Amino acid sequence: MPVHGESLGFLKPLGGGDPVELVKEELVIGRRPSCDVFLDFENLSGKHCNLRMINGIWHVKDLGSTNGTTVNGTKISTEQSLMPDDELGLAGHFFTIDYEPSGPATLLHGSDAFDEEVVETRKKHSLMELAGMDSEDRPKRVRATKPPARIERLSADEGEFDDALPENYKPPAPKAEGNDEDFLKLFEG
Repeated sequence: MPVHGESLGFLKPLGGGDPVELVKEELVIGRRPSCDVFLDFENLSGKHCNLRMINGIWHVKDLGSTNGTTVNGTKISTEQSLMPDDELGLAGHFFTIDYEPSGPATLLHGSDAFDEEVVETRKKHSLMELAGMDSEDRPKRVRATKPPARIERLSADEGEFDDALPENYKPPAPKAEGNDEDFLKLFEG
């Protein structure tokens, strides 16, 4: 149990911004100024999610937010644990929690079930990474924090079209005029 006022970690925005010190074992994050962690984003719900420290590990629970909460790109519907390398998404805004997990030594350090290979697998997000086809030299994707600029499109009248027909084009033969009896003779004969 931490001493009152002792830091339990930092909520760090990905892509830059000031980290938020986490000083209580249970915090509400949202757009309302009365929240423990106030984030002034239009698409964040008033009370968006709850962060709780349980046995030395941070956990997150969505509070019925409109735009959702994700952990490593997966939308959550139940309370989920958050390790320091996990990506926390709040309505399209992304964070990590910088802290030193504590708990049973077998869980954090000595268990075969939690060896480095398993931890590395949790970090991978794309199919290319999971297939082992993503190289460390390749630049990493950066999430857009702003919507893309407006895309201008030309109307059909403004566009440039090539109306010329190909050289080998042959127009279809004109249809023969006839009546239903001529048509039926084709099948009878």
